[in-house]
Parts: sequence; C-alpha cells; structure tokens
Amino acid sequence: MFLKHGKRILPFIICLVVGGVIGGYSDTPFPLFSLLVVTGAFVFLGMELAVYLLLIALPFSFRYILPGRFEIQTPTEPLLGMLVAVYCVQKIVDRVLRKEKSEDSFPFFVPLCFYILITFLSAINTPDLLGTLKGAFRATVYMLFSVIVHAVIQNRTALKRLFIAIFPSAAVAVIWTIIVLIYHIDAWQWTSAYRSAPFTNYSVYGAFTAIFFLVCLSRLLFDNGQYDRVLWTAWFICFSVGLLMCFSRGVWLSVIVAVGFMLLQLGRGVTQKKILFIGAACLILLACLSLPSIYNIFIERIASTVDLGYASNRARLLRWGQAFVMFLESPILGKGYGAFAMLYEEDVALVGSYTAQYQLGAHSEYLQVMAELGIVGLGVWVWLNLAFLRYGFRALKTIDDGFYRAIVIGLMAAEISLMVHFTVNNLLNGDAVGVPFWGIYGLLPAVVQMAAREKASLETEDSVEYKIKVVGTLRVP
Repeated sequence: MFLKHGKRILPFIICLVVGGVIGGYSDTPFPLFSLLVVTGAFVFLGMELAVYLLLIALPFSFRYILPGRFEIQTPTEPLLGMLVAVYCVQKIVDRVLRKEKSEDSFPFFVPLCFYILITFLSAINTPDLLGTLKGAFRATVYMLFSVIVHAVIQNRTALKRLFIAIFPSAAVAVIWTIIVLIYHIDAWQWTSAYRSAPFTNYSVYGAFTAIFFLVCLSRLLFDNGQYDRVLWTAWFICFSVGLLMCFSRGVWLSVIVAVGFMLLQLGRGVTQKKILFIGAACLILLACLSLPSIYNIFIERIASTVDLGYASNRARLLRWGQAFVMFLESPILGKGYGAFAMLYEEDVALVGSYTAQYQLGAHSEYLQVMAELGIVGLGVWVWLNLAFLRYGFRALKTIDDGFYRAIVIGLMAAEISLMVHFTVNNLLNGDAVGVPFWGIYGLLPAVVQMAAREKASLETEDSVEYKIKVVGTLRVP
C-alpha cells in the first residue's frame, strides 16, 4: 500500500517539512508556513494547473519582504519552488519504485546540470558564503523550471492551454502599463513613470513585451492553418503598441535582431500577403516616428548611446570595468554567484545621482556571469545558449507542420531577443524575465518532440492505409 501511494504522500510531507523549517527561522513563521503548505498542496494536486497559475500571476507578482531581509516574489517564487520540489520528489519515487523513464528526454539536461554545479562551486571565492548559496539555490529553482515545462507540456492540448493562460494575462499587464505611461507621458522615457505599473522599469517591460510580440508575429507569418486570426492580430497590435511605448535601447536592438532572424525564415512558404503585412508594420512605425515630439526624443535617445557624458552610460562602463577586474582576480570560478552586488559600489562623483533602483548588476548578463562564475561558468553559459540555437535550427529542417513551425520560430526569436538584450543588461535574476527565459528553454524541445510524434503517427497511419490498399488489390481476382 505504501509503494502504491508513496508518490502522492511524500511530496505533501516534503511541503510540510520545508514550510516548518523555513518558518521556524522567521519572526513570524505562521504566514510563511501557511503559504508554503497551501502552495505545496495545490501543486501536489495539479502540477499542470500550477504552471498555468504561475504564468497567469507572473506579471502581477509582488515583492514580499519577510523579517531578516528574506524576499520572495509572491506568488511566483513560492509556486516555482514547490513545483520543483514536488517534481524532484516524484521523479525520485518513480526511479526508485517503478523505474519509469520518460519517452522524450530533456535534451539540455547535461549543460543545465553543469551550469547549476558551477553556480554552487563559485561559492569558493565568495565574500558572503550564505548569500551566494542562497542565491545559487534560487537560481537553480529558476533553471529547473525549464525541466518542469518540458515535462508538463507534452501535447497540443497542453500547449494551447499554456497560451490561453499566459497571453491574456500578459496583454492585461501590457495594456495596464501603456495606460500608466500615457498618464505619465511627460516622463514616459524614465523609470519613474513605471511606479504604478506591473513592471519595475522599461528594460524589464520591454523584454517581457518583446517575447509575446515575436511569438504573435511568428504565428501570423508562418502558420497558414485554421486558427482565430482576429484574436492573434489583436494580441499582436497590443504588444506592438506596448513596444512602441518602450524606451529601452537594448530592447530596440534585441527586437531588430530577432525580427531579422524571422525574415531569414520567410524563404520557405512566403506569400505576397506576408510581405505586405511586414511593409504595413514598417509604415506604421515610420508614421509614429514622424511625429515631431516623438522623433526628437527618439533621435536624442539614439545619440545618447555614444555619449560618455550620459549618466547611465558612465554607470554601465564602470560596471563593465568592475566585472573585468573581478574576473581577473578570480578567472577560473569567479567571485561567487551574486558577488558583484556585494563588491561593487557606485561612485557618486562619476555617475552623479544616477543609482540602481534595486540590486546592483553588471549591466551585462555575460560579463556578470564571467565575473561571478569565471571562465568556466561563462563557457557553460555559452554552451547553454548555443545548444538551444543548434537544437532549434536542426528542428526547423524537419518540421513541415505550419502550426509547430510557427511556434518554434517564435520561441527561437523570443530567446534570441533575450540573448541579445543580455549583452547590455542583466535581467535574468528577476521573475518577469527569468521565468519566460527558462520556460522557453524547456518549451522549445517539448514542441519539437510533440511535432515529431505527430509526424510519426501520421506516417504510420499512411503506411497502414497503403498496406490495406495493396492487400485489397492483391485479393481481387
């Protein structure tokens, strides 16, 4: 009886124990204990439903600070943590008791495990061991979300449910932000305009919006099947307007590169209607930029890219320089995960009143990885990115179905936009960008594998029908 129900009982026990242990070290253990127990029970009863709820709540999660400076994004991080805990316990029970193996394995499991290992090994050189271990554990939970998504989204129905869960929620968050920015139109190019919006600043807002914009654009361009084009066009317009309201140079660059990647895929199945669609989008963009006030602000923003007198540029250069210094001091395993924020201090004499709103970062994901995890960590990080791209490009050579092809191209474009944006910003440690990044990292192979299964199934059916026809022909006298 225990063997039969052990898989269902153990995750709930783990949730109770974890909640009790963490709560015991808090000045107010009951709220945290209750939160973890309820979240764990919910995840235990429906892991797929928990993934959908996490994505629905993602843009509206709020920072909850507990005594002892313990911060969690609620409800994103409690759901994410319990999803990983329950999934790991279930896999352990399956291996020990039933020895079940997944039909389609996660193709990026090896580089992901190496990156997690390096994240913890970097604690050797950290100035704050507890802080680095806590940060590494949190980062690991985010990374393992890719494995959760791959395990949960295993068929077309689950994929459609995923879209139904996340797209309306994202559209509401973007429309809310657009309204806030219009209300603060005099300061819409500054981070202060986002204080009443779901996002903390324009970089996070732009990166989040670009993901959905690119997926919508890919669906409209590459999927010639039957689907609600009116709805997808409405979503596309919503996220397009959202991007036009974004003032981040990093977002502009990342979207241009991602759209360029998509244009390279138009050689297969391209139609005049699609070309006209792209032309119309460009004309709308030019019309918006032709407005005198918008044009002047846009040109000023572009010109500020090479202006060393610009406060944010000075701050970015200082952080890049500090990242190189940290790397040279510990080139193998770096200074420890999260060490950049511990060691770097703003020089007010150089950057003036410009300061970071939250935790300090290197203003480049790649340089921050190099500084905190060393050359080994940077090598594995590049391996993770290249493995994703290689897998996607190989899949595009074999996928003929318009629906799956459009989704794969959209997911690749979204991830490419983030990879490009990471050259000038470090956004991966925040839930609004970290969850989509790692979610797409797991969703791409899930979509590719379900496309392969459906293709194999169709080929099998065609083969059976052909054999039936041949046998029937031979039996005719």
